Parts: sequence; structure tokens; C-alpha cells
Amino acid sequence: MSDMADAVDAGSGAPSRPVRLVDVAAEAGVSPSTVSRAFKNPDRVNPATVTQIRQAADRLGYVYRPYRKRPMRNSGIISLVVKDAAASSALLRGAQNEAYASGLAISVIESNRGGQWEVSFVEEVAETSRGILIASDRMDDERLAHLARRVPLVVLNRPVDGVSSIVPDACSGAAQAVSLLASNRHAAVVYVSGPESWADRSRLHAVRAAARSLGLTVRRIGPVDSSAQGGEQAARMMLDHGIGRHDGWSAGHSVDGLRDDGSMPTAVIAYNDTIAAGMTAWLEQAGVRVPDDLSVIAFDDSPIAAVVRPQLTAITIPRAQIGAVGVRALLRMSESGLYALNTFGADDMATLRLPEGHATIGGNVLALPTALLVRGSVGPASSPR
Repeated sequence: MSDMADAVDAGSGAPSRPVRLVDVAAEAGVSPSTVSRAFKNPDRVNPATVTQIRQAADRLGYVYRPYRKRPMRNSGIISLVVKDAAASSALLRGAQNEAYASGLAISVIESNRGGQWEVSFVEEVAETSRGILIASDRMDDERLAHLARRVPLVVLNRPVDGVSSIVPDACSGAAQAVSLLASNRHAAVVYVSGPESWADRSRLHAVRAAARSLGLTVRRIGPVDSSAQGGEQAARMMLDHGIGRHDGWSAGHSVDGLRDDGSMPTAVIAYNDTIAAGMTAWLEQAGVRVPDDLSVIAFDDSPIAAVVRPQLTAITIPRAQIGAVGVRALLRMSESGLYALNTFGADDMATLRLPEGHATIGGNVLALPTALLVRGSVGPASSPR
């Protein structure tokens, strides 16, 4: 039997798969959460839609029986699993504010001891938490999908098949960033990759898609460590191997030489602010001026973006909003009694308190838009001497 509300197959009595709430949703052409509300709180659903859903249920032989929740010892606690609590402060703040508004509290689990420790700890808190937010990438998708059948669970900052996932949409911010570079006559951009991850792949994809639509070329260097040292490594790569306007890699032995032959890049988009800050600091010592010689944009907009000189133009990740919407999604599951309610529909935007059209929906994935914050690190493309 599914973790969803109990249902029976009203067929001839022969063994068959029970009709599930998601089957009724598909038959009626609405989202599973709308079906749940139609049975549990019909006054919150348009009467015509309620009739449509009940007729679909009758056709399929679905019988609604309220989910029998097991008692939880600490049902006022939502567990938030992160790799680094300090780096997750904005996400935590958003989750805490939303939880407090609902009379709940957030318990933070910092999983810096390795993947197996995280698995064991999460398995334990699953028995006592109102729900779990996973903002760490240590647990594999299969284990997360299994856990999501036992307890309300939402994954943040990466998509997981079959599990409610809330992620940043890198495309919206990247499109604004590349448009800014194009308006400043940059013909190409270098993307500096961070550690291998869904976040890095999605950011590179977004930059390439935006550049392709505007006729800019993109070259990638890296991956490098997500640190200032990684930024220095990326800067050395650019100066040791001129990668600006040539089709391939060309030798370059000095900043002036790279400027003269046109192989000095004119624009960079870095995986995060820390890499960008390390890169600009090292390049300044090598005689490269930002933004006179090189325009720099970074993903994240962490506090470091506003304190380096020049201040970094950044693609902001809505971490606080991701944390807040994650809590709302958990409460949506808990209140409906559907632990396996793992898809989002257009009619869920009101429940999650998101403006219409604000988010991109793709099955079990809800993508929240990023945006460009312009500061002082972007200027017109420099010309060869």
C-alpha cells in the first residue's frame, strides 16, 4: 500500500494494483495536492473542480480514507541537513523564519563527518521530525527516494528523481549577466567551473544557453576548488594559456603579450564569489585591472561579493527563499497526509505563497529565479593594443 491515503480497487476482486490518489489526479487533469484538498478540505477547492475530481474517483473505483499518521515524539521540529552551517546561513534564516511563523522550530544537522554518518543520523531523526530538509549532497538519490516514502522530505539546491526538490534557476540570472556583457561589447566569456556538482553543471549550461542566444562564445576552465586558492589557479590558467579570442589554446607569457595578440579574455563568469575574489586579487598583482582589462561576474552573491574591490557583480541565488519555500512544501505534505506528494502543479503556487509565473515547474522540481545584481566589476570590453 502506498504511503498516500488508503484506496481500494473496486474491480472484480482479482488482485491488482490499488488505485492511488495520483491516478485520480491524472484522470481529472489536476495536481495530486488539489485532489487531496478536494477530499480533505473541499471548501478550499472550486466546486466544479471538486465534482470533476469525485467523478474521476468514481470512474476509477477510488475510495478516500484519511491517512493514519504515526505519532511523532517531537512533531514541532523540522530537521535541516547541511554540509556547512556557516555557508548555509541565508538558507537557514529563510527556513527558520517560515518555521517560526507556523509555530515550529528548525534543528540543524551539519553533516561534515562523511556520507555514512549523515545517512545514519538522518535515518534516526526521521522517526522524530515533523519533516526533513536536505541541503547536502552526500546522500544518494535512491536512499533519499526511499526515505521520502516514510517522512515528509524536500531536497534543496539539487533535483532528485521522485522527491520534491527546490532549486535555483540559474538560467534567469545567467541571461541577465550575458546580456550585460553583450551590451558592453564582449564577444566571448570564460566560465570558471567549481567542484563537480549539479550546481556547477546547471550554471555552465545556463551561461552557454544565454551566450548562444546572443551570439557570444563560451570557453570553460576548471574545475577548480571552491576557494580563493581555486580562483588563483584559474587566473594562472588564463595567463599561462591565452584563451580569449582564438579558436584554440595559444601560448601567452605576459599580460601585455596576451593583450596585444587578442588572446586575453575580456569577461569571466565564475562558479562562485570566492573563486572570483581569489582570481581578481591574483590578477591585480599580475597587472590585470578589473573591470578595465577584465570584466568579472560571479554566481552566489555571498557577503564577500560586496567587500572585495571592486565589488563583484553577482548572480544572486535566492537561498532564503529556497529555505522558506522548502518549509512550506513540507507543511503542504504534512497537512495533506501525503508523504509521497512529490509533484508540483500550477495550482500549488498559492499554497506555497509564490506569485503566479514566479517559479518554473517541472514535475517534482520547483525552480526559483536567480537575478543579476550589478556592482563595479563589469565594464566595456578592452581592445588589443
